[in-house]
Amino acid sequence: MPVDRSLLDVTEENVLLFSFLILGVFFSLFLIALFTYRLQNQKRSVSPYSGRPMRRGEEVPLSSVEMIMKFLYYEIHSYENRVFPMKRAMVCRETGRIFPNSISWWGFHHIDWTFLKKRYPGVYVSWGSLTKEQQQDVKLFHESLEDFQTEESCSETLPQNVTRKYSFLKPGPLYVDLNSYVLIGWKCVPDTMFEVLVVQKPSPTAQSIDRIITKKERK
Repeated sequence: MPVDRSLLDVTEENVLLFSFLILGVFFSLFLIALFTYRLQNQKRSVSPYSGRPMRRGEEVPLSSVEMIMKFLYYEIHSYENRVFPMKRAMVCRETGRIFPNSISWWGFHHIDWTFLKKRYPGVYVSWGSLTKEQQQDVKLFHESLEDFQTEESCSETLPQNVTRKYSFLKPGPLYVDLNSYVLIGWKCVPDTMFEVLVVQKPSPTAQSIDRIITKKERK
C-alpha cells in the first residue's frame, strides 16, 4: 500500500510547535510542584490572642462541629451569623476561638487583626476603652448584650493592643464601631470549649438615636 510521503515530512513549524508543547508541559509540572511544596510547607497561622500556632477547623471533632452549627443556627440565627464550613476555618488552640473563612480555596491561610473588618466592615474599638456614658449609649441601640464580655475588658482602644490578661478571658473581647454602633464579640458555644465571633447590628426595636441626641443636647 503506497504511503503519502507528505505525511512523513516534518516542517520547521511542526518542530517549533512540538518544542513549545514540551516546554509548556515542563513549565506546568514545575508550577504544580512549586504550589504543592508551598502548600505543604507553609507555616501555621498564629492566633491573634495567644500568638501560638492554630489548628484547622477540620480537626475539630464532628460532635463539637454539630453543636457549634446548631448554636449559630438556632440561638443566634441571623444573616450576619450564618453557619460556615469548618474545613475553611482556623481555631485558636488556647482559647477555642473560631476564625471562619480564613483558609483560601487554594488551601493557604493567614490570620491577623484585620479579621474584625473582614468579619464585618467597620472601625472597631475595645469595649473597655469606652467611657461609662459611651457604653450606656451603645446599650440604647441594642435590646440585649447578653453573653458578650461586658464585665471585664481591656482599656486599650485598639483591639490588637489587648493585654494577655484580657486575651484569655471567656468569652473573649467585645468590640464596638462607634460610627454604626455595630458590635462584634465572642460568645461561648454551650457545653464546648469553643467560641464564635458574633456580629450584632443595632436593633430596630431598640431605643432610637434621637433619644441619645436629645439626652446630649440637654447637657
